[in-house]
Amino acid sequence: MPAQPTVSIIISAYNRPKVITFAIRSVLESDFDDWEMIVVGDGCNAETQDAINCFTDSRIRFHNLPENTGHQSAPHNKGVELANGKYIFFLNQDDMYFPDHLSARVDFMQTTGADISWSPVLLLQHSGIDDGPVDPERDRLVLDGAVPNGKFDPKSFIISSCWAVRREVCREVGPWLPIEQTRLSPSQEWLYRAFEQKRKMIYHPHVSVLCIHSGVRRYSYVNAESFEHQRAWGWISAGTSQRVRLLDCVSVQMAGELFEARKAVAWQQRPLLTAIQTISRKIGLHPDSVQRYFEGLSKGSWVLNHTKFTSESPPVVALHQTVSFGKDGAEKHIGRGWHVGEPNGRWSAQETAEIFFVTTGEDQFLELSGHPFRTGDTVEFSVNNKNVFAKSFPGGEEVVSIPIVSSGVNLLTITVQNPTSPNKHRQSEDNRTLAFWLTSMRMTDSNSASSD
Repeated sequence: MPAQPTVSIIISAYNRPKVITFAIRSVLESDFDDWEMIVVGDGCNAETQDAINCFTDSRIRFHNLPENTGHQSAPHNKGVELANGKYIFFLNQDDMYFPDHLSARVDFMQTTGADISWSPVLLLQHSGIDDGPVDPERDRLVLDGAVPNGKFDPKSFIISSCWAVRREVCREVGPWLPIEQTRLSPSQEWLYRAFEQKRKMIYHPHVSVLCIHSGVRRYSYVNAESFEHQRAWGWISAGTSQRVRLLDCVSVQMAGELFEARKAVAWQQRPLLTAIQTISRKIGLHPDSVQRYFEGLSKGSWVLNHTKFTSESPPVVALHQTVSFGKDGAEKHIGRGWHVGEPNGRWSAQETAEIFFVTTGEDQFLELSGHPFRTGDTVEFSVNNKNVFAKSFPGGEEVVSIPIVSSGVNLLTITVQNPTSPNKHRQSEDNRTLAFWLTSMRMTDSNSASSD
């Protein structure tokens, strides 16, 4: 084992010998091997020690505390003290990693420079059958720890099995508190403390941890057997196809819940309309038809509006006309790949973003005013899927002039390779992917700007 492995995995163990073996085996099946594992027993019995010592891999160390403290805090603090790795990972004894968890997270930590990262986890809430593949009708799984905007939310419980922490940051934030010193779970108190210290915390949207919480299962520490873990191990070891099936199950179940939640919100926000829709169904009227009647939509207009949105020609950009890309500007020119407009412009949201426009003359020039997010990035400009030129932006906003050779509908694409976010560059907490900032476009009849 290297003197300083890349990863130190800390497992807090207490008297679930048949369960903890699955956690350890999941790490041994990893496609990343530069790790050490520190299993810290919270005053474990001999049976648990024997189960851990059965693993003869030299990367695994076992340290047993002399007395049981009753929670993970003391074992985790001891594990951090003993850790040598660049990054510290925690793994609850009743959870498991998918084979790519370590490799994907290490790459994420190195790429983003995060102090702390976390990811959504597959949480098995209920196993409706004893063995076999996941069954959406009888099993219950959720995606836990996910956030909508990539930002840490203290109200989201983020289980420590999905954390990765730089070792020095782990120690600087301080120890996990004993349970008698906090009204929170010690793990969530520690995470919030790191947040208050303004540590760089970045969400990794990659599902690679399977959790089976013992704390919500009655007698989980009384019953030595766990058919759920035995079954879940089959999912872990079966490869990518089973993970896809698990995610399918989650998506089907959570989509159903979202539908019901939307119905409940509609009732609260528009109780009279909802009541009318309910009555209308009893006489054979579709509830959406009733809603559109009250919204003033005539028959056929709903479909015609969609047809207009997808099929109508984009607006004409007349000679010497300037189109602003600020808030509410240029909306009918916008194709895929853009964030919403801001007061003075808008950012493209991915490598390639589209602008549609119509010209009435030939051999004109489209002047664009903007710049890439990163100084020095090269931006590629294409018209009607043909590359026109690529330009490096050394700094600040510039005007580029793009030749438009044909009249009619034109498609301009703007491409920036490997766009990133301000958060990843420690500029702000903005997690949006930002590629190219566009302020305005203007049609001219001469090449008045440089495109070098």
